[in-house]
Amino acid sequence: MASSGFLAEAKARGFVFQCTDEAALDALCAEQKIAAYAGFDLTADSLHVGHMIPIMLLRLFQRHGHKPVALLGGGTTRIGDPSFREEARQLLTDAQIAVNREGIRKNLEPFLDFNDQPNGAVLVNNADWLDRLGYIDLLREVGVHFSVNRMLGFDSVRTRLEREQGLTFLEF
Repeated sequence: MASSGFLAEAKARGFVFQCTDEAALDALCAEQKIAAYAGFDLTADSLHVGHMIPIMLLRLFQRHGHKPVALLGGGTTRIGDPSFREEARQLLTDAQIAVNREGIRKNLEPFLDFNDQPNGAVLVNNADWLDRLGYIDLLREVGVHFSVNRMLGFDSVRTRLEREQGLTFLEF
C-alpha cells in the first residue's frame, strides 16, 4: 500500500503500529516534503535507550528528504512532569536545564544532520515561546501552593466528579 519511500521503510522496520489515516499520510509524504517532530524532556543531560526509536524515525524521515524537528522541553521541564512517579519531581534550575539542553543537543548531532538544507534538522526549545506567556512562572510560583489532594477532598468537587460533570481550573 505504501507508495512513499519513507512510510514503506518505516513500516518495514516496524516503526508503524497504528496510523489514523495511513493512506493520507503516505500520499502526503509522496507528494511533498513535510516536517515531523519528536519531543525530548530536559530532565537529564543525556538521552537514554528509550529515545532511540523516535531518533531513528527522525533520521529515517530526514534520509527521505523530510525535515525533522527535535523539540526540547526547556519550558515544560521547568514545571516538572509527574510521569506516574510516586513523589513529586524536583524542580530544576535554569542553569541545570541549560546544561541538560546542551548535553541532549550533543546526543542528537550524530544522528540528525543540522544544516541549512531544506531537510536540515531543526532544534527548537518550547521555552522560547512558553516563557513569553508567563504561564510557566505562574505554575512554578503559584501552582506549588495548591494541593490537588486537598481540592479533590472537597465534597462539592467529589460530587461533581461522581456525576461526571466538568470542573475547570478557574473553579479552584
